Amino acid sequence: MTIALPVDPSVVGGLRRARRRRRLAEVDVFEALYQAYLAALAVGIVVALGSGVTGDARLGASALAQVRTHGAAAVGLGVAVAIAIALRSGGRGGPLAVEGPDVTHVLLAPVDRRAALAGPATQQLRFGAFAGGTAGAVVGLIAYRRLPGTPGAWVLWGALVGGLAAVAALGAAMAASGRRLPRYAANALGLVVLAWSAADLALGVTSSPFTLLGRLSLWPLGFDWTALVGAVVALVLAAVGLALVGGLSLEAAERRSRLVGQLRFAATVRDLRAVMLLRRQLAQERPRTRPWVRLATRPGSGIRLAVWTRGWRGILRWPARRVARLVVLGAAAGVSLRGVWSGTAPLVVVAGLALWLAALEAVEPLAQEVDTADRRDSFPRAEGWVELRHLAVPCVVMAAVAVVGIGAALPLSQVGLVLGVGGSTLLPAVTCAIAGAAVSVVRAPPLAVVGNNLMPELTGLRALVRELVPPVLATAGLLPVLAARAVAARHHSATAAAANVAVLLLIIPVVVGAWVHTRGQVAAVAGTGGRRT
Repeated sequence: MTIALPVDPSVVGGLRRARRRRRLAEVDVFEALYQAYLAALAVGIVVALGSGVTGDARLGASALAQVRTHGAAAVGLGVAVAIAIALRSGGRGGPLAVEGPDVTHVLLAPVDRRAALAGPATQQLRFGAFAGGTAGAVVGLIAYRRLPGTPGAWVLWGALVGGLAAVAALGAAMAASGRRLPRYAANALGLVVLAWSAADLALGVTSSPFTLLGRLSLWPLGFDWTALVGAVVALVLAAVGLALVGGLSLEAAERRSRLVGQLRFAATVRDLRAVMLLRRQLAQERPRTRPWVRLATRPGSGIRLAVWTRGWRGILRWPARRVARLVVLGAAAGVSLRGVWSGTAPLVVVAGLALWLAALEAVEPLAQEVDTADRRDSFPRAEGWVELRHLAVPCVVMAAVAVVGIGAALPLSQVGLVLGVGGSTLLPAVTCAIAGAAVSVVRAPPLAVVGNNLMPELTGLRALVRELVPPVLATAGLLPVLAARAVAARHHSATAAAANVAVLLLIIPVVVGAWVHTRGQVAAVAGTGGRRT
């Protein structure tokens, strides 16, 4: 029998504050403020430029009517996606990741766990509201460029809906983990939430509370008091999460504490590969013990097809959730490009990021080869020969993802136009996304890079450019869509324009492939190392 002793929450809070003071004693406050200032300045410039790219052309009457009819349901579907992801996290013990000393000395002590976890839970809700509100304000700023209304109203209600969506998602996750919902139950509940909001969008009705919350974001177009019901539901979810957070599993808390600590360190040193591996461990994502299809080695193929076969054997052991994730990313890219065609050019960045994330999953055979450098070096071929051939299978996988994207855009536009422009864009989109992912996986971690002859003042800029190169490469493969849209406005062939630009963009995967093939030899001659081991 477990006995919970009454404990003043201020005692636990005092212990945490003491640990925080010791941890922050070595932090240079002015340096931290300077870094925050630079980050805020960079984000502000990006947001200002990004919102300006959309142009000031207002939507026509028919498009505005579509926004009034389906806009709230579309926003509600976005909120439902966040709730479903949060429930999935809650089924695995999330979203709280308390510090190791809290798990060892506080949660294992006979004290009220709800009182012990109230501080971290409130802090997470507060941060989630800030992050969600910021994201909602940015979306509202972009929406104001195309929709009637004042910029202040769009930013205000966008920030409010973003913040409420974040606290609702975190509350749902805390409730799921507090009640220790099994993973399948949490996933099933998330699917129900998604299906409810998707039905609202498809049928043009309002039945989900998250669709009501979406109406709050459209208040600049017209006041609707029923939107307050959605806001109340979001706050109730947050309150329920706080009330149930004490039921958190200790085993899950210990595992998350350990993995999140490693994840934060990997993110600090910008080791993307380590971040991906730790995230999979956090999500308890393991490869299948039996492949979807068992491949037999072809007689006489020798080492000629060894890399090809090894790549497919790894892909065929993917769990179903990873396959589903690539399908969702492909659909998101297709829908985003449809938005680009409608005039919202910044969505090309969203599509590029979606394809880059999908490509990071697709190049897993290459990443495993790079991780096990000793086994790779035992193969009777140069490392560049092996790594370049490991890009063939991911290209096939990404071609399937691109087909999913084209299929997602088909119901939203003319079939011939989507097939023409999408077919012309497919090859550069796939190869550039693989090029960006290959650069992310193959290059050495930042700490292993030596021979930096730049001025110390340019170190930060160099690091920023280094991190931006892979997603920029992936996004560059979608430029044919922008070119086709510009040409179509002059009543010329959009498909031909996309094909012409696509041919030019193929230089990007060729250059990256040459770098992958020869980088080891170049590094050996230069004596700079730079290998990921």
